[in-house]
Amino acid sequence: MLSPRIYLLTRTHLGASMANLSMKKGDILAALMIAPMCFYVFYESGRWPVEALIGSPSLIPRGVATCLLFASGLLLFRALTGRALPLERRLGGADLRRVSSVAILTGVYVFAVERVGFIGTTFLYMLLFVWVVGERRWPRLILFAVVVPAAVYGIFSTLLNVPLPKGLFK
Repeated sequence: MLSPRIYLLTRTHLGASMANLSMKKGDILAALMIAPMCFYVFYESGRWPVEALIGSPSLIPRGVATCLLFASGLLLFRALTGRALPLERRLGGADLRRVSSVAILTGVYVFAVERVGFIGTTFLYMLLFVWVVGERRWPRLILFAVVVPAAVYGIFSTLLNVPLPKGLFK
């Protein structure tokens, strides 16, 4: 058992003044946003035609939606039972700018990918994303920005025959 003085010093040193901060509200909000999206995926994928040669095209979207629904249920359960992860400190300063920049960058990507095309837009998105996150070595930036879109294109377009946005190259 720690003496009261050591306990107080340890508690102050470890940021006990911020002990009330947790991910509880964020976790509840995220779970309540994810669950309806999962149910919408189930609804929409149930309306797709079933082709005899490929089987049920809804298998992958429903599998992903099931995993997300399970994860959001677990997140909601942990938040409601008081076991949400604690936060070290409030988001602010450079961290807030970084998170905001990534959110804006992702929003621009979502609107641009259909118009410009997958490869070019994803290359630029990955390049800027990794730069915003903090990587400043150009060889790594370029390597990441080339490898990720190429791998995703190879897996989805070539291997799984999932059409990706062609944009300007239609």
